[in-house]
This record gives sequence, structure tokens and C-alpha cells, in this order.
Amino acid sequence: MQYASVLLFNAVVLTLDGNDAVASALALDGDRILAVGDRDGLDPLIGPDTECRDMGGAAVLPGFYDAHGHILMTAQGRGRVNLNSPPLGTCRTLGDILAAIRARAAETPEGEWVLACGLDDTLLTEKRFPSRWELDEAAPHNPVFAQHISGHLCALNSAALKLAGIDRHTPDPAGGIIRRDADGEPDGVLEESPVYETIMPLLPTQTREQRIDDLAATTRDYAARGITTAVDAALFSYDDAELLRTVQEQGRLAVRVHVNPFTSLDPDDPRLAFDGKDVTIGGVKLLADGSLQGYTGYLTKPYHTPYQGDPEWRGYPTHSRENLFALIEAAHGRGQFLIHTNGDAATDDALDALEAAQAKHPRKDCRHILIHAQTIREEQLDRLGAAGYTPSFFTAHVYYWGDRHRDLFLGPERAARMDPMRSALDRGLVITAHCDSPIVPADPLLSIWASVNRLTSSGQVLGPDQRISVLEALRAHTFNPAWQNFQENDKGSIEPGKLADLVVLDANPLEVDPAALRNIGILETIVGGKTVYSARA
Repeated sequence: MQYASVLLFNAVVLTLDGNDAVASALALDGDRILAVGDRDGLDPLIGPDTECRDMGGAAVLPGFYDAHGHILMTAQGRGRVNLNSPPLGTCRTLGDILAAIRARAAETPEGEWVLACGLDDTLLTEKRFPSRWELDEAAPHNPVFAQHISGHLCALNSAALKLAGIDRHTPDPAGGIIRRDADGEPDGVLEESPVYETIMPLLPTQTREQRIDDLAATTRDYAARGITTAVDAALFSYDDAELLRTVQEQGRLAVRVHVNPFTSLDPDDPRLAFDGKDVTIGGVKLLADGSLQGYTGYLTKPYHTPYQGDPEWRGYPTHSRENLFALIEAAHGRGQFLIHTNGDAATDDALDALEAAQAKHPRKDCRHILIHAQTIREEQLDRLGAAGYTPSFFTAHVYYWGDRHRDLFLGPERAARMDPMRSALDRGLVITAHCDSPIVPADPLLSIWASVNRLTSSGQVLGPDQRISVLEALRAHTFNPAWQNFQENDKGSIEPGKLADLVVLDANPLEVDPAALRNIGILETIVGGKTVYSARA
């Protein structure tokens, strides 16, 4: 007779299986689920060493799977200056930004970098980035890197520009822009490719020990949000892979991690080989455009308000169509890939490229992931499934940026359709939702709430016809991400044989007022049958 190692009973078990069955008890066998049912039916599985736990009526769900994010980048940002504006921080003016930089510079040795993140020009009173000269005044003896909240832009001072070799004679690189003043002098703001390719390689890293500690602590933060699988959807270096491996080998990963190597890495490199259980490797990551919040997302129609006085500005692609077609053909031929598209013109390019690749190398069940798909049009949704794409939406956009998308970036009509989850579901597409940390904190319950309510930060409903049900939102944060990453046999629902990755909530999401979903408490997070977070600890 096989006995359970743990029996959880007196619970509301939302299995999210194919029938969305609800049970009251489940039995675990080590790191796997042994059986699901009620207490009477599972009593025969109780042995002399079985731990029986009365859950007190709490809701037990499959652990949340944050479908897209950057856990290594999130860990890296732990020691940086926080320039976020409300509701994520306290910076409201350029004065606040410069004061924060000045304070960090005062305690930083001369010549060492001052690193900051979370800068959002559209939430500042002045509605602009700090210039290089303002940053020079705040940090006269240190290079400064202040990353935009989108991750796609940054502001630098003169010392940082000099280290990067950027001056008035430096041309704009492919896929990016060096912003300049009226005299042609770089003003310190960089967009897209020079951020990734020129600046980030220059930035110092903390000691290896500190990086290990920061990553371990970040996985604990994720566990406290009920996440059992996190994603690093742009692993930029083999060194980051080794860092992740070290934390895993030390037994300090609180959650599982699914990794997508950036397209510049070789996915077959042995340095990217992991155990396939606690850390898994997925498809390569590609970019098609940038961020609407930085006016770098690539749209078919102009932005709602002019960018630097240009009423026809539509953003721009990361790659030429020729290069993108070649990248997607190669990635499609190798296996799965995921591609970042925020603007609908970028989505056109990504669709055209995959359809061309499929014509040469037809494959079914590709599960290529269209990341964000923020402004995807109805006719583009019609093409997704046949092409081989499945969308992952950043629905928290509606809460954090919905008002500004309506008033600044997209206008009311396009903003009402941003992240069109209802339209995608109505076409039978498998959808997921994600938090994209560190862009916003990894908080699946807030993302679920945003998917169901579509409330902006000012309390207005944006696109009521795109709201989805609570059950649909739960699946978009559990089973569907597992399916997108070919892990549905192990994760995403509570069924016998699957991994015992669970989250325990203080209320049943199917029964609370939908407006209160974000306020549900995480009581416990279980990974592989072991408690990795407890609110009672």
C-alpha cells in the first residue's frame, strides 16, 4: 500500500483540471500529487508517517506560474536607487529624481557608478527625463545610469556617456536612438539597442556572493506572492546562467525557474544545461520593437500625442524586416521561440515572418509565444493560431499605465483594446498573463484582478468588453503558462502525478467580490511538497 507523505484536508481545492473540479482534500507523495478527493476517500492513504494537515477551509490552488518576467534582472535591481513614482515609489518631480541620485552619489566612491531604476518621465510633474547636465550636477564625480521603468531607455550623465564612447559624432545604431539637443549634442537619453549593447555591458556587478544572496532573496519574494514557477525571459549571459546554477546547487531557490536565453546566446551551449526540474530551458527570446511608454513601440498609426513634436511618430522596429525574417526562420527551425511585440506594426512583422517560416518549414504545435501583444488588432488575432503563436498579455498595464495609454500614447479607442484577452479567448487561443518584473512587481493576484476588472489607477474601467472571468484569469496564471512552455504534464493543475506546487489562499477567488481579488492573502506556498513561504512563519 502506498501511503501519502502529506494529507491536506478541510480545504477548498480548485484543481483547474480539464473539468475545473473542486475537491476538499489532496494527498502528496513527496514532491508529487498522489490523489485528489475528499477526506473519507483519501483516508486509506494515511500511513504511520503521514502528516495530516487541517487547512481550516482555506483555498488551495495550483501554484502561480508567472508567464513572463526577468527574475535575474529583478534581483540585480535590489541594490539600485529606486526612482519609481506612485503607486510604486515616491518620486513625483525631477527634483525628487535628482535628490535620490545626489544622495546615492554622496555615499559612492569617486569614479564608481551610481545605478538607478524605475524612472518614469510621464509621471513626473515636468514630463521629461533628467538631462545629462542635470545628472552631472547631482553626481559630479560618478557616472550615472538611470533606467526607464520600461527597461528600454535610460538617462546618463556626461561621465557615463564618455565611458560609453558616445559623443556628437556617434551615429544612431541600428534599432536604437541617441537623443540629442538642438545643437546635436547627446542629451543623455538612449533608446533601445544602445542601452542593451553599449551601456549594460559597462555596468559593474556586485560581488558574486552578493549576487547569489540577492537572487536567493528574490526567489523568496516570489514565493511570498504565491509563485511556484518564475521566468527569466531574456537570459543575457552565460555568467547569469552560472549564477542561477549556483543558487540552485546551494539549495536556495525558493521557486522553480524557467529560462529563455536571449537570441545572442547559443541554446545548445552546455552552460545552459540544467536539471530540467527546478530550472528548465525554453525557447529563445527575440525583440520586434520597444515600449509604448518610451514611444519606441512600433505602431501602424501615429501615437496619440506627438513624440518630440512629431505628430506622425509611430515608433520603430528593432530589426529590419529582412533581419527579423531570418531570425524567426532560424528560431522556428530550432524549436520554440518567444518574441516581444508591443505595437501592432511589430506584430505585423512577427506574423509575416512566422508565416513565411512556416511556408518553408511547416510545423504544428509550435507554441511560439507572442509576448505582450499589447495593441494586437482583431484581424491579427485571427492569424495567430494558424501561424503557430500563443499570446501572453501584460494585463497589469491596464492598471499601471491605462490612463496614460488613453490620454498620451494610444488615445481612447486603441487603449480600450489594449491587452485584448476576451477577444483572444473568443477565438479559442490559449492565453496567459504576466507581471514582467521588474517593470512592475511580480504579483499574480493583482494581475488576475486587472484581467477581471480592467481598472486603471484612477479607478476607470478601460475596455469593459475585454474583461475575462475569474476562472479564465486563474487559468491564465496557472495551467496556461505551463502549457505554453510544454510543461502541462507536470504543472498548472492539481492532478495525480503532477508536481506538488501549490498556493494556499485565505479566500476562494471564485467566491469573493471580483473587486477584492487583489486583496486575497497568500497563506502558504508549497514547491515540490515543501513549504517555501508561510504567512505564519
